[in-house]
Parts: sequence; C-alpha cells; structure tokens
Amino acid sequence: MLTESTDQAAPATKPPVLFLALCAGVAVVGLTILTPAVPQVRAELKISSAAVQQLLTVYMVALAAGQLVFGPLSDRYGRRPVLLVGVVLFLLSSVVAVFFVRADVLIVLRAMQGLGAAACTAMSRAMVNDLYERDEAARQLSTMAIALAIAPALSLIFGGVLAESAGWKGSMIFLAVAGLLVMLCSIRYATETLANPIPVLDIKQLGKTYSKILSRWLFICWTLASGLQVGIFFSLNGFLAYQYQKHGYSLAEFGVWFALTPVSYIVGNSCNKRWFVKRGIARAALIGCALSLFAMTTLLVLQLAGFTHALSLALPCMLFGFSNGIVIANTTAGAVDASGGYIGTATGIVGAWQMAAGGIAGMIIIAFGGAEHFAVAGTAVVFMAVLSLTAMFIVYRHELRVLSGSTTTTVPNVP
Repeated sequence: MLTESTDQAAPATKPPVLFLALCAGVAVVGLTILTPAVPQVRAELKISSAAVQQLLTVYMVALAAGQLVFGPLSDRYGRRPVLLVGVVLFLLSSVVAVFFVRADVLIVLRAMQGLGAAACTAMSRAMVNDLYERDEAARQLSTMAIALAIAPALSLIFGGVLAESAGWKGSMIFLAVAGLLVMLCSIRYATETLANPIPVLDIKQLGKTYSKILSRWLFICWTLASGLQVGIFFSLNGFLAYQYQKHGYSLAEFGVWFALTPVSYIVGNSCNKRWFVKRGIARAALIGCALSLFAMTTLLVLQLAGFTHALSLALPCMLFGFSNGIVIANTTAGAVDASGGYIGTATGIVGAWQMAAGGIAGMIIIAFGGAEHFAVAGTAVVFMAVLSLTAMFIVYRHELRVLSGSTTTTVPNVP
C-alpha cells in the first residue's frame, strides 16, 4: 500500500495564475490554431475530410491519454518535472512538423504535440488543486479560464489570417514559438506544488487508485458533464468551418466569427467568479448546462431553417461559450473534490475525458457525414448537451439532499 511522504513542504512561492493559464492555453491553441485551416489542409494534401479530422482527433486522443499517464507520474515525481518534459516534447514536435507535408507523418507529430500538451494542461490544473480548497479552486480556475480563453480567441482569428497568408505550415511555426515561450516561462515560474509525493509508483496500486476514483458515482457525474461540454466545443472546431464555407465565408472570416465563442467564454468565467460560485458550484454548473443545451438547439434549428448569415452560427456559439464559462471551472473543481484526495490522478482523468469526448465525438460526427450534412453534426452536439445536463441534475439533487440533511456527504459506494 502506498504511503505519503511528508518531507516536502508547500511551495514558498505559488506559480502565477497567468502562467498556469498559459500552460493550459497551449493545449487548446494546439487545436484551435489549425481549425480555420482544415479545408485548406484537405485541399493541399489531397486527403478526405475524415483524414483531415484525424489531425484533430489524434491530437485530442493523445491529449487525453497523456493526462492519464502524467497525472499519476506527477503524484510520484512532482508537478514541475512532468511539466518541463511535456513542454519540451510539444516544442520539438512542433518544430519538426514545419518540415513535413505527408499526412501520415503529420499525424504522428500531432500525437506527440498532444502528449506534450497533456502534461502542460494536467499540471496547471493539478497545481491549482494542490494549493486551494474546492470553492477557491473553482474561483482560481475561473481566473485562469478568463486568461486562457484569450489564447484560443486570438489563435482562431490569427489562424484564419495565417492560413490565408502563410498556409497551414504557418500554424506549426506559431505552435513552435508558443512552445518556446511556455518552456522559458516554466523554467522561470514553475515551482513545485506537490507537498506529499507518493514514495513508489506501483502499477498495481495505480490500478486500485483508478478503481477507487471511478467507483465514486459523484465523480463520474461531475466528470461526465465537464467532458461533454468541452467535447461540444472541440466538435464545433471540427465541423463549423465547413458550414461557414458553405455560406460563402472565407477562412479568415470564420476565424473572426468563431473567435467570439471563447470571448463569450471569458464573460461567462467572469460572471461565474463574481456571482455563480457564491450560489454553489453544482447549481452554477446546472444553469450553465441548461444554457448550453438551449444554445446548441438554437444552432441546429437556425441552420435547418435555412439561415445563412454568419450570426445564425455565431450567436448560438457565443451563448454556448458563455455557458461553458460557467460550467467548466465548476465541474472540474467538483470532480477533483469528489475524487477522495487523489488530485493528480483525478485531474488526469478529468482532462483525459474532456479531450477524449471531443476527439471521439468529432471523429464520429465527420464519419457520419457531419462535414457535408449539418443536421448530423447539430443533432450530435444537442445530444451531448442533453447528457451533460442530465449528469449535472443528478449532482445538484444529491447536493440538495445533503443540505437538507436527508443524506450524508459520503458517497455511498466508495470503499
């Protein structure tokens, strides 16, 4: 059985929140910077929509799987060394990708980028949860998210302009520069936040840890809601560019319009930090999931009704972005708090599911013709929103019972 060491003290200096946002942001930028160039990559490399989707999907799958590995590793070796390894991997794979035009090689390099990004995003969240209790962690994650949302907003705008001026390879150059920036900042600002690393990383014990965490139905509900909401955003990244193109908009115009989604995410996070968290994170996340369902339903209805103006796509996505600003920080903090103290491992599971949901959903949507038929894509994201709302409703009802005294705070099926 693993025991915790008490030799390591808490960090004398906390890593700046903006630095942690930068670490998490590079993972999102790794996807969104390429999004406006998706039709261009398909045309230049002469590959199918499904093949292009693999460049997005393999990144998200690696981003998901990597967090399952790096979370436990960081519980043993610390957050800082894992972060440094990840950012170096992200930087090197981005540099190499500039010099290759073969789709199969790019897929491998995108997987390496995803693994590096996994360490960056998992460690930034783990550091927050190392340093703060649940509600304060939600506030800090919202603060991070406000800064974090600026990165994909700018990368969508810049990515569209970059695609038209420098081609999709310009996106790889941008990611290499971003990786270098994060590496330099990590060397300067990344302090070790893990106070009690486990003495031995035992694979058998790791399996037991995963089993304990995944046996907590409350953790599952928080994580399911969180992952599905992030998955909707990444799914939109995969198919919306085609819809804008059908309506006659350029790649640069798509980048500008879709960038309003993360801008609205900033507004949602600001509102969450000031108002919603004070009313309870479960209630806040439930409201956010309801808004998300309304936004995705509106998006589907407007497109099926034949509206072609960019606002018919942008406005529902803006409402979705606002709702995500309320949902993501709260569900992430709630899931980690419900894990039973396994912060690094739980953070890895939550982050892995968030990326896997987007990667799997995006792949399925494109495979079933989502790039050509918006009804397929729109119905899929509405279904994901329904599942997310259902999961949060279960959590909210449980917390109401706890507050009313009709049940205990202990999750019943946890060993």
